[in-house]
Amino acid sequence: MFAMDEFLYDFSVNLPRVLVGGKTGVLDHVKKLLIVTETNIVAGCGSGYISLSGTNLSIRHLSEERIIVSGEIRTIELYGNEG
Repeated sequence: MFAMDEFLYDFSVNLPRVLVGGKTGVLDHVKKLLIVTETNIVAGCGSGYISLSGTNLSIRHLSEERIIVSGEIRTIELYGNEG
């Protein structure tokens, strides 16, 4: 599989996706926000949940199925639905 094919496949599969660089994180395929605090953000992604923990977390941009978070992201956890 070529790099471009892999990249397109990444976006066609409706799975939780997190990209982090510096003090910015991008969460893709978000269906709903469950918890938003200065130290924790939890989002539902249909097939599971994404949890970000850190300090000074805030939502910088919110659009259809994408959230851009800024702050000091320390941990990222992915949880799947059972069943």
